[in-house]
Order: sequence, then structure tokens, then C-alpha cells
Amino acid sequence: MVVSSTNQRDGVVFMDRSQVKTVPGPQPQRGPPNATGDSHPSDVAGDGRSRATGYQIKVMHWNAEGVRNKKIDLQNFLKQQNIDVCCMQETHLNSSHRFSIRGYETFRHDRASGHKGGVIILVKNSMAAAEIYRSQDGATECLGVCLLAGKKPLAIFNVYSPPAKQLDPHNIPILPDRCLITGDFNSHSPSWGYRQIDSKGEEVEDWMLTNQLTLLNQPDDPCTYYSRAWRTTSSPDLAIATDDVAQITTREVSSQLGGSDHKPVILNMNEERNTTTQKQTPRWNYKKAKWGMFQQLLDKNCRKLDFKDQNLNQHAELFCQAVLKAAKNSIPRGSRKNYKPGWNSHLQQLHDMLSSAREAMELNPTDENVTAHNRARAEFTREKLQQLRNSWHEKTQSLNMEKDTTKLWQLAHTLNDDVQERKQTVLELDGELQTGKKAANTLANMYQETSTVKLPRDRTKAVREAIRQPSEKGANSSCMYDPIRLDELEAAIKALKCKKAPGPDGISNDMLKHMGTIAKKTLLLLFNESWKSTTVPAMWKKAHIVPIHKKGKNKKDPKSYRPISLISCLGKLMERILNRRLIWHLETNSMLTPTQTGYRKNRSTEDQLALLAQEIETAFQEKKKVVSVFFDLSAAFDKVWREGLLLKIHQAGITGRMFGWIKSFLHERSAKVLLDGHESVSVKMREGVPQGGVISPTLFLVYINDITTSIPRLVSNTLHADDLAVWHASEHTTTAAYRLQQSVDSIKKWTDDWGLEINRVKTVSTVFSLSTSKEKVQLKLGDTVLPQVDTPTFLGVKLDRRLSWKPHIEDMESRGIKRLALMRKLSGTTWGANSKILKKVYTGTVRPVLEYASSSWNTAAKTNKTRLDKVQNLSLRTILGAMKTTPITEMEKTASVQPLEARREEKHLIQGEKMKRLESHPLHDKLQALTKNRLKRQSLNHQIKEQQRNNADILTPSPTQCEPLTSTDWTPQRLGAEIRTSIPGVTSKQNQSDAALRALALDEIHQRYPASKWTLAYTDGSAEDATRNGGSGAYILQPKKPPTTLSAPSGALSSNFKAEVNALSLAASFLNSVEETPKNTVFLTDSVSALQALESSNTDQSLEELKHQISTLARKSTVVLQWIPAHCGISGNEKADELAKNGSKMEQPNHCQSYREAKTLIKHRWKEKFTNKTSGYKPQKDPLHLLSRAEQAIIFRLRTGHCCLKAHLRRIGVAESATCDCGEGDQTPEHVLQACPLLDQLRIQTWPDPTDLRTKMWGALEDLERTSMFMASSRFRV
Repeated sequence: MVVSSTNQRDGVVFMDRSQVKTVPGPQPQRGPPNATGDSHPSDVAGDGRSRATGYQIKVMHWNAEGVRNKKIDLQNFLKQQNIDVCCMQETHLNSSHRFSIRGYETFRHDRASGHKGGVIILVKNSMAAAEIYRSQDGATECLGVCLLAGKKPLAIFNVYSPPAKQLDPHNIPILPDRCLITGDFNSHSPSWGYRQIDSKGEEVEDWMLTNQLTLLNQPDDPCTYYSRAWRTTSSPDLAIATDDVAQITTREVSSQLGGSDHKPVILNMNEERNTTTQKQTPRWNYKKAKWGMFQQLLDKNCRKLDFKDQNLNQHAELFCQAVLKAAKNSIPRGSRKNYKPGWNSHLQQLHDMLSSAREAMELNPTDENVTAHNRARAEFTREKLQQLRNSWHEKTQSLNMEKDTTKLWQLAHTLNDDVQERKQTVLELDGELQTGKKAANTLANMYQETSTVKLPRDRTKAVREAIRQPSEKGANSSCMYDPIRLDELEAAIKALKCKKAPGPDGISNDMLKHMGTIAKKTLLLLFNESWKSTTVPAMWKKAHIVPIHKKGKNKKDPKSYRPISLISCLGKLMERILNRRLIWHLETNSMLTPTQTGYRKNRSTEDQLALLAQEIETAFQEKKKVVSVFFDLSAAFDKVWREGLLLKIHQAGITGRMFGWIKSFLHERSAKVLLDGHESVSVKMREGVPQGGVISPTLFLVYINDITTSIPRLVSNTLHADDLAVWHASEHTTTAAYRLQQSVDSIKKWTDDWGLEINRVKTVSTVFSLSTSKEKVQLKLGDTVLPQVDTPTFLGVKLDRRLSWKPHIEDMESRGIKRLALMRKLSGTTWGANSKILKKVYTGTVRPVLEYASSSWNTAAKTNKTRLDKVQNLSLRTILGAMKTTPITEMEKTASVQPLEARREEKHLIQGEKMKRLESHPLHDKLQALTKNRLKRQSLNHQIKEQQRNNADILTPSPTQCEPLTSTDWTPQRLGAEIRTSIPGVTSKQNQSDAALRALALDEIHQRYPASKWTLAYTDGSAEDATRNGGSGAYILQPKKPPTTLSAPSGALSSNFKAEVNALSLAASFLNSVEETPKNTVFLTDSVSALQALESSNTDQSLEELKHQISTLARKSTVVLQWIPAHCGISGNEKADELAKNGSKMEQPNHCQSYREAKTLIKHRWKEKFTNKTSGYKPQKDPLHLLSRAEQAIIFRLRTGHCCLKAHLRRIGVAESATCDCGEGDQTPEHVLQACPLLDQLRIQTWPDPTDLRTKMWGALEDLERTSMFMASSRFRV
């Protein structure tokens, strides 16, 4: 530590000169600078005395005069200088601007009004920091952070005082020690280099004297600011500190940065710092994994395992070791390299030239030097922007949707601020700031406290007694006792999702999905040992909790961190198997309340919203008002009382091994918090269903199932997991309020009895009414009056009291436009991602926002819904690079994006068909009831009935003619057959000729399935207009036997898919019936969707029949289902197609229509409507979509005529004349491409042979590329 004497002058404490580092720079009014050279720290001070070196903390402060256009400069400077803390003033940011620097945590204080001002503090991620102060007045902007980097906390304040505003530094909460204040004070005083003192300077000096602060500036220090208007220099940028900080700090003024008139100042603090270098945890690189080797090694390791002498916990540990040992030898592991900002040598050279020009200008501000500086600055800025553009264009152009979508979505999340960079977490508890292990322990204790339920002892005792009573329900159910089978394990493995974080044991889903036969059988032994002993291995009950900061919440508050629990993937795999059994038991026995849609197949939040909206609309038609209450349960999943849960699953008939395993699964669970590389102590999680568990949501549904059983009979309710709403319609609000009060009391009693808590702030009431006057009701939750709101939010939808949906649509519009900004960042008209990628981003991020819960709000006024259409139209212009005047229908056609209204109609009809078959849901009866028409207002019932009438030719009118929606059996049907959905060498029908496809397919068939040893069953199916009179055909070639031909009808209402499935079933049924079953059978079909359906768990009666036939045949012979390309001249496929057409002409039976079939027919109908509207245009055959972004924009604009050529500009009133520069006609696309004499030479070079206009604009890929190259080389802008 450097200890220096201080000199008192004018009431201000100054540092000794030994502490001030002089960096080369101009000193106007005081002669030339003391030294020349670079700006790096020197071991000798300007006065020749030795200066202490080896400082550990570097703080930079700088008035940036806008940071958004200087980001690359700043990144490079921070990296080169190794800056720990960066304080910037005049950021010119507002709430709509995103700004962050990789490797730094950002603390921002933007100016609330106006477009300038603002302060920001960047703290290196390896250093813990927390915000401690934020100014409230608009005069002096100040932001303070506490840096936990040294032996003691250090407070750093960043101040900006605008020139025309009065300075008031006394509001800054200065600490008696360990305090540093930096910023642009815009104050004058001889103490820091000015000739005179002004009122703000007096204020600063008085403030320093009052707080015993030390000024780090010296009067003869290099100036930090250059005024271009006056061509003078000054030092408004000050650094002030308490004495203890001043004694260990040196100050240096750096050279210019980013073209700002202010120079950055670096403060070097000579003290050891307690940085936590977060060592990146090595990750498995699955893209480079040698899965074949992994499978072999794992099988080899599993053969050596002996489960006879050890207990279950040891068996689980041995299996984990076997997997990890195989992984270490076959899967690379590593960490991501440090980020390098996009700064090249040429930029550095221009930057150095600009710095030299700046110094020359400040030393001698002549016209010549000012001009030279401005020229150097412009050249540097131009090159910097070009470098940024090139880098971004390369990144967006390289996105490849066909190979991997991960990079695209990572980029999308980054642009949308959804990715949080790792930084040091600082928590505040009882006035103490905590980091590292201490903070991790605080969070762990808080999460443990959350999972605690306090109930009377006598109630706990009564529940335990009730659990001991025998249960009659489900006592003989095989799903509660039967051993786990290999087909159950394989189905569960197939359902696993890759790229998920592993639990404490380190085993990932990727590893489990690539296990070999021996490993699977070993794992099955382990699972059955756990099942039979009703014991869960201890390592499966341990969790790692990763706290994720909730966006917009106080970072220092422990409650602002959402716990994400990582548990064993092995344990979750077994949960998945048992959860399938559990769901089957609950659904088959109708154990769950009909109003519950959470985590249930064929049910969604949109069903609940549609039910609520329908009942409100019906009430309006009946001159009634609806009083409703929307409940919010606090931490419901974490508050589940485990003893109570065991009682409820016992009462639901969950017995035997299932009950014992769940009991073991719930008890003795522990967790550790992982925070910034630190691990907390292990804490017991006493209550709640385990977060991250596959079976946990199902257990929660059982727990909350009876929450509404005690509410009055006439009160409606809807429940999605823990989101609960109750309502009642009546002509009088007092009657409705009375019934609602009974419901609230009933639900509160239930929560008190079962340990859950109702959030009294977020639980609200609303009165829905068409009355112009607002009606008040007073509902109480215990002693608390529930807030009454006019626009409640339920399941993500903003309702309003008159159900106009205007607030919700405005909210959707705002969110859609915000996400649209992401698309615009991915491309421009001449660069960036192509239309295919942009369409994927639109349909994946923007459109879902515009369509969520549309079945509820589609009754809104057309003027409101038009707002959403505008968002889609803007998106289409971005996708295609189109001009604003381009017709919407043309954009929809080329991008193959249906209008939102058409998609809503399709969605409503599909929902109506689902509800027609889902008799248990309350919405079923509502949509089957007659419509009420007192008012002109429409409801979902009106709209669905209208659509059903308009499409009666493809749908069955009565629910009795519909195949009901049933839950899948818990025992997955084992096909026993291999399914192959590809052929080596075959890519796509669009890119390969029929001859090439035929040759590749026949070669594969002859080599893999020789006719002498295999029975070849060619199958095909087709339907008239893909909606009716379906036919199925099979052409079967058996060794040494004549061909067999089969034809059959597939139904009066039939899709191509159903006909294909029936064709496979027809062939399989025949082969099962022959006297001599073939030893080897291959089914050759051109339906990929039928093969994919066989692999999925979704099923209906026709698929169940096919699976039964295939599995029966597979028990007697080797069976393969092989995809082949359609209509490319394969003889067997063509004959099967002919047989299918014959089948379609037979007398058609009337089958019950499944939901899958109805959905397929509806989607085809709407697709057909759109195709007819677009004159049969097929985007998949248009080479436009294979061009680069710039080429796509040129061709599309030429095709539509809506471009920047004069003919169009004159039409929209932008250009004075439509005549081309050549003077021989209007400047249209046809004139430029075919006739303009100014381009004759270029035209001949591009097209040596005569080429017509259609070929140039609609021809093959090469033709379009030539046209775009021609236009890019021409003198005309498109």
C-alpha cells in the first residue's frame, strides 16, 4: 500500500503527485505535456520518484457521448486494458435499447425523459457487485454499486451532471471509508485545471470538504475533454475518493476512444482483490461423440457388473460408473474458448491514426489539424461500421436450418435478451451483502423453508391413520404390480429429449438414448430391483438447484431467483415409465376432475379460456352478469404436504408397488444450490413434489383434484394445474357475489386443511357486464377484501369487463412487434438470413404470440383483429424484402403463409372436433348446445357451428359417429419390426430426377431385400381430393409364388393418410392369414407419415389395428417397414397405386371418424383453399427460395413490379417521371431486363442467347441467379 502525505488547499484535499500518473496529452494554457510515449503505467512518476506497481483493480470512467455506436471500440479497450469496472456517462440509452458487453455485468440508470443522459456501470463477471444507490431526481444522474472484490466492500458511484442543470451531490450516500466517486460533473475549479471557479465547482468543493473526500485529479493533469466548437480543452471528468482509497489509487488519462470528445480515465487500485474466477465446467461435445464406440464400451462394462452381492444404492452407483467410463473414452469434453471482439489490425491502425490526429488537434487546433482529425475520424467510423456489418452478415448468412436449428435459436434468444451470461451473484440479507458459498447457503435455506408446511399435529396423525386403511380401488390393477418390461423401457428412452442438463450423477439423456442391448437389459434389472423393493436409490433423490434470476426483479433479493432443479436422468427415466402407468390408471377410472386440463393429453389452457369466454358470452345473451375470482396459489408445487399426498393417492386406488415406490420417491430428498462455481451445504426438502420430476405434475394433479368439490353446485370453475378460476352468472351481482363468497370460503378452507397458501395480493375478482356503469362487489378472503380489477390476466390472456378483447389484442400487438424486431436484426434487403430461415423465426416466435387462445378472443371486433394482421404483414415484408406497397396476397403466396383469419377458422373447427369427442370436458356440452341470439354478439359456439355447416362434407355431424378420445394403454404395443424412413443417397424429390430416385431405391431394395429371400409388399393409398372415397391397395411378391393383388375401400370420409394406413394393414392381415408365413417381409410404402405414426405413442383405432397386425406378423418372421419415393417409376409402387384407385371405386363403408382423421381433413381443406387462392403456386418448387437474401429480394421485387424503378415510384407519387434514363420508355422491370439500351452490353454478357422475360424472372435457379447478378451490376436500384 502506498502511504502519502496530503496537502490542504482551498478547503480541498489533494493527492500527492507520487500518486498521479501523467499520460501523454495536451495541456493547453500550461505548455507542452511532461512526457511522450504510450499510455501504459510506468514505474516512474512524472517527478522521477518511484511509484508502487502491481495494482489489482482497474476502474475506468468515461463520458461516452452515446455507447451504442461505440460498442466494438469499448469491447476492444476493455479487453486490451483488462478493465475490471467501467463507469460511463451520457449513454443515450432508453428502455427500448439493449446493451451489454460480453464478460461484464451491466448496471444501468437510463434517463427517464429525453434522449440523452444516462449512466452505466460494467463490472467484470469474475467480481461480485450489487447495486446500492439510484438517484431519483432528474437533475444529477447517479448510480452506485458495491464491489465485493477487495478485503472490504468498495462503494463506487457514477455521476453525470448536465451542464445546464444544478448539481446536488449531497444526496449521494457517501460512506466514511472505502468509497470512490467518478463522473462528469461539468463543474469548474482551479483545483482540477480551470482558471475560474463556478457555482457547481463551489458545490463540489464544499461537498468534498463536508465528507472529507480526496480529489484524485491534479490541476496540471492532462485534460479529458476537447470542445470542437471552441477548440479548447478542459477536465470536467473527476475522480473523488475517501482517503483510504485515495492512498492506494493512481490516475491516468488514456487516449481518445470511439470518437468521443471525452477521453477515458483509468484508476489503478493497488490492493489484493477477492475475485472468483468461474472455471467453466467442461461439457460433453455430443456432436463429435463416437456413439458406436460408446455403445460397445458400455455394453462391455455392463457385462462385468454383478448385482448379486451389493444393495440397490451400490447397483445404481456401479451402473453410473459404467456409463461415465464409456463416455470418457468416446465423447470429447471441453469448455468454450474466451470471446474475442471483432477487432482487426486495420481497425487498430486507423484507431491509432485517429488518436494521433486528436493529440495534434488538441496541441495546435488549426484548421488544417481539425480537418485532418475529422477525416481520420470519419475513415475510422466508416471502417468500423463496415466491419460490424460484414461480421453480422456472415453470421446470419451462415445459418443453416436444414442441418441444425440450435444456432439460430441461440442467436434469436441472445437478440431477445433471453440468455443470461454467467456473473457473480450478490444477495442482501439483513443488511449484509453475500456472495459465493454464503449466498448459496442463503438460497438453499430459503428453498428449504419454502418446502415446509406447518399443520396441526392431530391432523397429521389422522392422515397417517387413514393411509393405513386398505383401499379397494385399483387393488387388482396390473399396472400397480407388474414388472417393468423392456418395451416400456425402450418407449421411455425414445421419448427422452436430448441436450438436457444432467443431474448430480452426471448421466445425460444423450447417453441413455445411445445405450446398446446389454446396457438396456442391465438398466432394466436395476429398475425392476427398485420397483420390487419399492425403494428409490439415494442418488436419484439428490438434486442440484441452479438459481435463475427473474427478469426485472431486484438482484439482491433472494426471492428474485427461480430455482431450477437438476435431478438424475436415470431416475427420471424410471419416473417416465411409471408415470405412463399412473396416468392410464387415473384417466381410465375417471379419477381427475373434468375441469382440470393441466398436464393431460388432448387438453390445454386454450380449452379453459374458451370455456370461460363461452359462459360469459352466454350470460350476456341471457341479460346476466358474471362475477368471477381468479386465484393465485403461492409456490403450490413446493407446498404439497407429502403425508396428505400419500393419503390422496391411496384413496385414488394407487396401491401395491406403485404406492410404495412413490412413498420412497417423496421421502428423504435433499438438494444443494450451485451458484457461481460454489456449492451450498446439503439441505433436506421436506415437503412439495420434487421439482424437475417427470411424475411430479401427475402427483400434483392428484393432490389438488378435490379443491373444487365443496363449491356450490351452480358455480362454474376451471383448473389448469394450480391456476384456478371460479365464476357465477346471474341477473343480479348480489346473488352472484353471494355464491362466489361461498366458493372463496370453501377454497380457503381447503387450502388451510391441505397446507397450500392463497396469494392475497394476486388473487382478484372481476365483474363481467355489458353495463356502461361499473358495478362493485366486495368479496373477502378471510379478513382481506379481494382487489376488484377490470382487466384480470388469466392463463396469459388479458380479459376485460365487457369482453371486447381490446386490451389483450393491444398487448399481443406490442409483443409481436417487439419480436418482429428480432427478424429485422437477422436480415436487410441486401444481406442476412434467407426467407426460409426468416419464415421459421416468424412462425416460431412471432406468430404464436398473435394466435394464442384465438378461439376465445376471435369474437373481437374486426378493427381490433386487423391490428394483428398488420404485424403479420410487416413480418412478410421482412421475410421477402418487399416494399411497403407490395400486395399482401402476393407476399402470402410467395412466403406460403396463410392469413391469420383463415388459420383462426381452421383452429376453431379443430377445437370443435376435439370437444365433440371429449365428452368429459365442460366445453363439450356448451358447444353442443343451441346458440343464443338475443344480441348480435357472436361466441365460439356460433363460429364453430357455422364452420361445421360449411364443412359438413368432410366431417361427421354427430358425436355418436365420432371415435372417442381415449387414453393410451400403459403397456406400449411392441411392434417387433424395424422402421426405415430413408434411403442412402435420396435427398429430396425437388432436387433429384425421377430416374435418379428410382435407381437409388431399386438398388437399395435389390441389395437389402433380395426377392429370392424376402416377401415384398408394396402398399399405397389414395383418396378423392384427399378427403373422401379412400382406397387402399397392396401388391405382394412372395418368393416362387405369383403376385398377390389386394384392393379395399377405406371409407366415404378418408384422408390419404388413413388410406395408407389401411393399405399397410390390408397387406399385413393377408400375410398373417397365409398358411406358410414368410420368413422375411418388407413393407414398401411411400408414406413417411404412416411410418412416423407407427413410431409415435399417438394412436387411433386404425393405427391400433395396424400395430396389432404388424406385431403378430413380427412374432413369426423378420419384418421391416421401408419408405420408398413416390411416383418415380418403381413398378411395384405404381401397381399398388393402381390397386388403391380401384379400391376407392368400391362401395364405401361409413366408419367412425377419429380426431386424427378429422384434423387431417380440416388441415387439408384449408391448405386446398389457400392453394386455390394462390393460383396453385407451389413454393417448394420455386427456386426463388434457394437464392441468397440479396438475390431473393431482387427477384421478388421484379416479379411484383413493386420496386425502386421509376415506373413504380411514379405510381406511388415519389418520382416525377416514370421514363427511364435512356428516354425510350417507362422504367419497368420488363424494360430494364429486355430493352434498355443503356444496359445492352451488360445484357449480352449476362445472356449471350436471346432469353424471354418469364425465364429471367420465373426460370430455373441459374436463370434467377443471372437476373439478380444483372440487376446488381446495372446502374439501377431495385
